[in-house]
Amino acid sequence: MLTEDILKEQLGSLQANMSLETINPFARHAERWFRAEVGVDLFTFLKSDQASQATYKELLWLAQSCMAWQCFVLAFPHQKFRISDLGMMKSTPNTTIAVTKWEYVDSRDANLSMLDWSLEYFWRELEAVRPDTWVDSEGYRTRNQHFVRSADELGQLVPMAGRNYRFFQKLLVHIEEIEDELIATTLTPQLYQVLKQKWRTPRSTWSFQEEQLISLVRKAVAYLAIDKAWPYLPLSFSEIGLAERRQKDGTGGEEVAADKDQRNNLRLTIARDAQTRLDRITSYLDQVSTPLLFPSYYQRLQTSSTTVVADDFTNTAHVIL
Repeated sequence: MLTEDILKEQLGSLQANMSLETINPFARHAERWFRAEVGVDLFTFLKSDQASQATYKELLWLAQSCMAWQCFVLAFPHQKFRISDLGMMKSTPNTTIAVTKWEYVDSRDANLSMLDWSLEYFWRELEAVRPDTWVDSEGYRTRNQHFVRSADELGQLVPMAGRNYRFFQKLLVHIEEIEDELIATTLTPQLYQVLKQKWRTPRSTWSFQEEQLISLVRKAVAYLAIDKAWPYLPLSFSEIGLAERRQKDGTGGEEVAADKDQRNNLRLTIARDAQTRLDRITSYLDQVSTPLLFPSYYQRLQTSSTTVVADDFTNTAHVIL
């Protein structure tokens, strides 16, 4: 899907004399990445003539933007050097000078930001136009596998998380664990399966109460997933052992790990906010559940309210009769 003209249209900073052959391997990897993100059906649709229609013109442009910036992100570190029989060299023509470290790092981060925005704008446009090929595809069900589906949605639910695609990808395993265990237990497994099935089914009809419940669930999932991932976030594992990640790149505002007190205070705040949002789900269901609305939760609520717990005076010094 990527051509030389598309790359130059999407990447304003790309030199006019850079040929596609120079970055073609990275372009192919970018296409494969995007196909895995959206699914084979939608990717095939975007390559067809139908995607050129006015209705999908913006969607196609954003898809090309995602692939172009991913291609540029992949190729960017490799453009500094040239390999020949003489070894590895850095090319510095007479009219140019090599960029400084902070300029390189700043450009790299800017490239990643453009990729994040392109991807999020693409998903928003896709939700707006909703081509039939997408709605009926396995890619749709995969994207709706979790109640929080993208970095943009995570950023809306937890503003401090921002809109970072790479951060969100690392959270997915924790989101899945939170949903399958804690949320399912809170809702009851039966109600959880009903909501998850409707969430993954296109053209589902939602009642007002279900929409309210889904909204509460999504807020809880976002905070609970970050709380679950918290111990792992500043750490990286490799064959050389365990390390704490810090960013010192000469770009002015250096990023270093927060001190112990700051980390603990923020962790406690997130944990408290997560529990508050989980309690709101229970409180809401306690109020609205009936034999017809959320019946599995209502049945559990009635069972728990009628259960009599026998008095236990074990290890009690005095018993008043």
